[in-house]
Amino acid sequence: MKKLLLFFFAAFATLAINAQEMSLEELKAAKAEKEAAVAALNGEIAGLQGKIDTYPGWKFGGLGVLGFNMFGNNSWYSIPQPYSRQNSIGLGFTAFANHDAEKTFWRNSLILNMSETNSKENADAANVETISDKLSIASLAGYKLTDKIALSAEASYVSSLLNFNDPGQLTISAGVTWLPITDLVVVIHPIGYQINFPSADFSSVPGAKIGATYTKEILAGVKWNSTLSAFLSYGEGDNNFVSPVGKYSAGDMSNWTWENGFAFTAWKGIGVGFNIGLAGNKQLVDKYRFELPAGQVDQSTEENPLQSYYNLGLSYEF
Repeated sequence: MKKLLLFFFAAFATLAINAQEMSLEELKAAKAEKEAAVAALNGEIAGLQGKIDTYPGWKFGGLGVLGFNMFGNNSWYSIPQPYSRQNSIGLGFTAFANHDAEKTFWRNSLILNMSETNSKENADAANVETISDKLSIASLAGYKLTDKIALSAEASYVSSLLNFNDPGQLTISAGVTWLPITDLVVVIHPIGYQINFPSADFSSVPGAKIGATYTKEILAGVKWNSTLSAFLSYGEGDNNFVSPVGKYSAGDMSNWTWENGFAFTAWKGIGVGFNIGLAGNKQLVDKYRFELPAGQVDQSTEENPLQSYYNLGLSYEF
C-alpha cells in the first residue's frame, strides 16, 4: 500500500513539474525578448561610444604588428641549399595623438615598419638583410570655418631608421581640410614645398599636397586604417643620376604613398594585424638603380615601377 501511494505521489509531482515547464514556442518567445533587450543595450552603448569619440580633447591610440618566421634545412637535397637557415622578423607600428576643440584641431601620426632576414648557407657567415624600413611622421593643424571645412597647414617627414635622412623627404603645405564625416579627413593644400634629402642627389620643388585618412571598424572586431598622400609637383627638377645631368618633368617629380592597416582583435587587444603599403617615386627608383653594383640590374624593367611592402603577424591594439 505504501509503495502504491509513493508511486502516485511521484507521478503527481512529475505532472505538476511538467505543467510548470514552458513550451517550445514560449521558450523561443522569451529568447527573442532577451535578444531584443540586448540589441537595445548595444545600440545605447554604440551611441555613447560615438559621443566619446567626438568629445573634444586629446585622443591617443595605435596598433603594433609583430611577424616572425623561422626556416631550416638539414640534408634536404631537393633544394639548391640543402643546409641552410633563415629567420625573418617584421615590426609594424602606427600611433596617433589627436586634439579636437570647438574651432581648432591638431592631428599627429607616426608610422614605423621594419623587416629583416637573417640567412645562413652551409658554413658561411650569417647575412642580415633589411627588406623593409619606413619612418613617417605627420602633423596637421587647422582652424574650423564650419563643422566640415577648416583652414589648415601640415608638415610631414618620411625617411628610414637605419639610413636616416638618406633618403629623406620633408613636405610643408597649407590650404583647406575637409571633414565630411567623423572617420574621414581630406587634405587639399595647393600651397606646398617638398624638400628631398640629400640635396646632392635629389631635387626639391614646389607643388600641391593632397591626402586623406580614414579609420573605421568595418566588421565586429576588425578595424581598418587607410592613409593616402600625394604630392603634385609644379616644376621640373634636376636628374643627378645621369651624366650629363638631365631634367625631370613635373610628372616625374610628383610622388604618392598609400598605406593600409587591418587589425582583427581576438582577446584583450591581441589579435592578427596586416599592414600593406604602396608607393610611386621616380627619384627613389633612379637612385637605387644608380647605386647598384656593377653587373647587377633591377628586377623591374619599368621606368617607374610600383613600390610595395607588407607585414603580417600578431597585433596589439592600444
